[in-house]
Amino acid sequence: MVTSSARPTVLILSYDAIDIDPRVIKQVRRLADEYEVTTCSPGASPDPRVEHISLDPDDVRPRGRWGNLIDDIAREREWFRWTYDHVPLVQQTRRLLNGRRFDAVIANDAETLGAAISVAGADRVHADLHEFFPGLPVDDTKLGQRQRRYWTWLITRFASRVRSSTTVGREIAKRYGEYGLDAGVVTNATPLRDFAPTPTGATIRLVHSGNPFRERGLAEIMRAVAQSSADVSLDLYLTYNPPTDREHLVALAGELGPRITVHEPVSQADLIDALHGYDVGIHVLPPTSENNALALPNKFFDFVQARLGIIVGPSIEMAGIVTERGLGIVTADFTESSILTAVNGLSAEAVDGFKAAAQTHAEALSAEAQVENWAAAVRAITRSA
Repeated sequence: MVTSSARPTVLILSYDAIDIDPRVIKQVRRLADEYEVTTCSPGASPDPRVEHISLDPDDVRPRGRWGNLIDDIAREREWFRWTYDHVPLVQQTRRLLNGRRFDAVIANDAETLGAAISVAGADRVHADLHEFFPGLPVDDTKLGQRQRRYWTWLITRFASRVRSSTTVGREIAKRYGEYGLDAGVVTNATPLRDFAPTPTGATIRLVHSGNPFRERGLAEIMRAVAQSSADVSLDLYLTYNPPTDREHLVALAGELGPRITVHEPVSQADLIDALHGYDVGIHVLPPTSENNALALPNKFFDFVQARLGIIVGPSIEMAGIVTERGLGIVTADFTESSILTAVNGLSAEAVDGFKAAAQTHAEALSAEAQVENWAAAVRAITRSA
């Protein structure tokens, strides 16, 4: 085995806290034994094997009257390079990493890319894009449209220059092709769990976990389950972000009756164990933005590793996998009536079949099968460094 001092150096850069980001933690865990890894992000160190450089999102240095005036002019006239160079986290990154040398960098999401190129050069940077940035939802205002143009500029200015790139699904990768990227795919898969499916009981237990955003269609799911003619229940493990949306759903659960229960959120470390006690994971996500329409989220793969059946809407990525691998049901559309039809069609025998399919495909749909794409990208960069 290569000694530590001889190992290539890899920087993993993120402007979200790596220690609580399931996707980026997988990068750290896969690479830490093979490379000399440094992480740079807000928050605590994600792994004892790495050096961590902590960024402070609250460290915003005063710009002064003239600096603020120039910033305002830059935003109004869309001098995006000026705007980017004065983002506080970008400035911190450049300052804290000044003089450091890395054989490869994984830059997570669009806003880290320019800083990563400054640190290591474009040929040593791999971009991991967690969303389709030109399609992020914005307000239909002058300010919102300017923000969309800024996200698009980040992709065309920086992402198109780096050595390689990945994103979370095939459809988003296709969209990035329109911007000059030949992006590979690393799904938000969950690490493989050694579970066997549980037998489905008389009451079919549905479950959902995640944020309680109103645009995610959870109220429609709750109402459909509440009025179903099938013997079903629904448990929701919801975060407090945003708290007002969670309060709305808690109140709705109280109105709908005992079939619907809202629980405290469960940590990622404990989530799969909690889900394993259920029968069907449900996530019918309305296409309220381009990224929602193309979504293939963590929770989908959580359901697979928990060995559950799955109900999704006709979202192109999720529906394709469910149909191809026989994992569950795809609703006709995203409406409450279509969800009700799907729930009414559940039976213990059908759900047991979906669980068996999850068991069959769990390894192929696991994180272990996916993270090798990052490892291959980093290996290609370091061998040419």
